[in-house]
Amino acid sequence: MNRSIVAILALLGAGAAPRGELRVKASPPVSPCVAAAIPLFERASGVRASLQTGDVWGVASAEGQDVVVAVEEELTRVIEGGASHPDLDVDIARIPWVLVTTRQEPAVDVQALERSSVRVLVLGGAVGREARKSLQSLPPDRVRTLRAAAGPVRLEAGEAAVVPLSLAGPGTVSRLPIPPLLVRAVGVRASPRPDAAQAFLDFLTSERGAAAFSACGREGVR
Repeated sequence: MNRSIVAILALLGAGAAPRGELRVKASPPVSPCVAAAIPLFERASGVRASLQTGDVWGVASAEGQDVVVAVEEELTRVIEGGASHPDLDVDIARIPWVLVTTRQEPAVDVQALERSSVRVLVLGGAVGREARKSLQSLPPDRVRTLRAAAGPVRLEAGEAAVVPLSLAGPGTVSRLPIPPLLVRAVGVRASPRPDAAQAFLDFLTSERGAAAFSACGREGVR
């Protein structure tokens, strides 16, 4: 653990931060990764943290939170609207896009999908824009946009999915040449727990935080 984290955790232990648990909000594509990191952070810091999963789209998304973790495109309005703390903003991870298929439909790339009759599920919104572009060669009636993803995708017979690795459920997973999602974490300007928020961001960028994200397909941020 680096010195900055140790120093902040020492302050927290001395009561420098307001009492109460750290409130973290994460958008659906990154929530499984954050959920894996929080227990490790709690054990390392002694600070309790709660996780809320929900859409991140504007200033209102940060209300009542101490930290918001989301895909870069999702945080644009939060940052531009002044809800984020200018000194609490870090890049966390890159999550690759994958093709998920059932054992009955062992396609390994989009070209293989073109030769099949499989229906493909794909994320909607700004997060899924590049993924949807990759499926433009498929007939529209074979592509279904997911307006929300509360957890790993569940496939039925005759279905496949193009999703971030963090949302890949059971099935055969193949990596796709789609630009990965850049995950960022920001502290909330109005939070009464800036020290705890700083400690959490430092943890997410530490070696132990990286390990927590590894199951979600974290790559080194360059």
